[in-house]
Amino acid sequence: MTFEKYSHNWFSIALDTEKQVFIANDKADPTFEATGITIESAVQNLKTIMAIQGNLQDA
Repeated sequence: MTFEKYSHNWFSIALDTEKQVFIANDKADPTFEATGITIESAVQNLKTIMAIQGNLQDA
């Protein structure tokens, strides 16, 4: 298993032990929330949600 250091200041990570998923939240706007079975997938899902939201605001 590869361990990575998450020192990014724009998101936070939590673990939902009941559902066994990681939750990534945008620190600037906590309404942006994404889940994943790994930290990496939760962060990637959060990036995707934020990109979609950004595209919707530009339209």
